Amino acid sequence: MKATQYLTTKETGFLPQADFFERPVFVSQHLGGVRAIRRTSRMRYDDFLGFGVAITGSSCYNLAQMDKEQREAFLQSIYGKDGLGLSIGRLSIASSDYSPEIYSYDDIEGDTELRHFSVEKDEAYIIPMIKEILRINPELYLYASPWSPPAWMKTGGSLGGGFMRREFIDCYAEYIVRFIKEYAKHGIKISALTPQNEPETSQGGLMPACIWHPDIEAEFVIALRKKLRQNNLDVKIWLFDHNFSGWTRVKWTLYTHKELPRVCDGIAFHYYEGTIEETLALKRAYPNLSLNFTEGGPRLYDNYATDLCKWGIMISKVLNSGYSSFTGWNLVLDEYGGPNVGPFFCGGLATRNSVSGELSYSGQYKALTHISRFMQKGAEVYEVEKELTGVGMNSFPNNNPIPLEVSCIKNPDGTICYFIINSNEEKQQIQIFESGEWYYIEVLPDTVSTVVFEGLKGESYSK
Repeated sequence: MKATQYLTTKETGFLPQADFFERPVFVSQHLGGVRAIRRTSRMRYDDFLGFGVAITGSSCYNLAQMDKEQREAFLQSIYGKDGLGLSIGRLSIASSDYSPEIYSYDDIEGDTELRHFSVEKDEAYIIPMIKEILRINPELYLYASPWSPPAWMKTGGSLGGGFMRREFIDCYAEYIVRFIKEYAKHGIKISALTPQNEPETSQGGLMPACIWHPDIEAEFVIALRKKLRQNNLDVKIWLFDHNFSGWTRVKWTLYTHKELPRVCDGIAFHYYEGTIEETLALKRAYPNLSLNFTEGGPRLYDNYATDLCKWGIMISKVLNSGYSSFTGWNLVLDEYGGPNVGPFFCGGLATRNSVSGELSYSGQYKALTHISRFMQKGAEVYEVEKELTGVGMNSFPNNNPIPLEVSCIKNPDGTICYFIINSNEEKQQIQIFESGEWYYIEVLPDTVSTVVFEGLKGESYSK
């Protein structure tokens, strides 16, 4: 059996042209004082959809500014089999805060028959860039989220802020169906939807946004499911699409509207408030509904290139929590985090300098390289036992190592991968018990490691 450790620090990337650590891992005698990791026999699930980012209007604009050769090489590095191998993409239905323009698909006041519905603005550079990505990965799973209904369907009459009005629920459901059909004409299949990006905030009217009362959200989802069935559209619906902290709203909505758990397929969450652990109550209450991480990305001016541990931990938690997918935020933005029609300073998975055309990469990119690149479709996610993970209280909160974040998968080809994130300022000594043997590794401070076992001859678990 062969075992290899791949390790990335803040200073090193995981690009072919960059320096990184790759070293063999050897069988060793057990050391009683070393942190021990064991894969259990308890498989969490084996239907993970995959990893991805949002292919926003701003991302597509930046892609369109590249010359053809650079764009092809970049997209291959993100979606190709020899790159990150991302398998999911999130699209915005009309404009978001990361769009060069502000618009809906029907901005004509009171056009309830949607006679003026058009995706013409998307045809300039958004749809062409999506089609280029699909040529690299034709099986890319695409889902879409609206940031705002047309202004005339909301209170206030503006795309920025306001509340969704109940009287337009049926019309808006038809609007979404029209979007799906128009994109299908371009060869773009929409496989899932969320009713509204972040339905609990208006963002002060500074960007496309809309507040939805949970009752109206539920009524809309029921109406949308009916429209989808009438049009023979096999499209999943994921509720909510907002912060972890809103899980109680979701639970109330599902409980109050008895039909809702039968017409929706999952729940979508962002990481900006609350913890992923809070949302597991929904998994226990509604095990047939998938949980999906649908937004979270690097901040341009906050450890943009070095926050790989933060994202390694978040992605590992997604796997360990039984989530079905992980989607970051913008694919690529410029050096100022643009184009941007909102108040936030987000960074892309990658950054393209608008003057030189040079590309640079985020810590999230480095973290995804350690996980998405090694995780095959159909991989089994296992529970992991960790020893010596307690926190001493005498000098709390100082001088206490942060527990390691660890997740483990077994791929269809038989390889087993451990993803280990050490966000401490000191190195950690670790032994992994795999297939009846102990293996010794060291993880350096502020690093993400992937340990790959190949050629296993038998299984040996911690029961």
